[in-house]
Amino acid sequence: MGRIYGLGGIMNYLQLNDNSKLGVEEQALANYFGDGNYTTFYKKHIIQNKIKITKEDFIIGDIPVMFAAMRQLGIEYKYSDYPESLQKYLHRKVWSSTMREVRQRLFDGLDGEVELGLGWFIKPKGKLKRFTGFVCETIDYLQYCNGAGDNIEIWCSEPVIWLTEYRCPVINGKVRGMFKVPYTCHDTDVLPDENVVQEMADDFVNSPRGYCLDVGVLSTGETALIEVNDGFSVGKYGMSDDLYSELLITRWNELKKEAR
Repeated sequence: MGRIYGLGGIMNYLQLNDNSKLGVEEQALANYFGDGNYTTFYKKHIIQNKIKITKEDFIIGDIPVMFAAMRQLGIEYKYSDYPESLQKYLHRKVWSSTMREVRQRLFDGLDGEVELGLGWFIKPKGKLKRFTGFVCETIDYLQYCNGAGDNIEIWCSEPVIWLTEYRCPVINGKVRGMFKVPYTCHDTDVLPDENVVQEMADDFVNSPRGYCLDVGVLSTGETALIEVNDGFSVGKYGMSDDLYSELLITRWNELKKEAR
């Protein structure tokens, strides 16, 4: 496997799916780099340390792949879905908990935290998503937690009604567009307030150089923060190949500066 000199680094690594094809996100980078300027690999190659990432290289893959690359480089990664400086944009109560507490609250009938029968929205903490977030109303809903153990840390929040959800890439503090999240069932085309979204970016203390603000419009009409997604591994969601590549490369170059 020779050294390939591409736009993102000395070697540009793109993960292949198990079907030996590039995913949508990886294909965007392939288009950006151009033929001959990248090499492909399977997840097992980096998990098993069969390829070695250097500080000059670029890599794109799923979350376990990216964490494996960070471990190789000695990058101590920290992340928060809900930065302290952006709390005022949530427009709902959000708090940290564990699966143990959620299970206990469900057995106790939610203990008055929210209206009985309404439930909490819960999702795992951090980038490595153990299950997809959902409103947990009864003990039966715990089947959707994919067997998450009692010590798994999660986020809880009051359930709210979202009219629309959008992903907004932010590069070097500038919001670079709004892209509708495709997996939501919302029919309305109401857009978040662009000024509010840029205010979020302006207020984000110690923000990464590349990340996404996931925002939406509540039934109250307010533009609110859904969560922050770090830019080293996010869904493309309608971004152009060039914009998406700029986002990922910008963030990875920043992370590499922390390598030992």
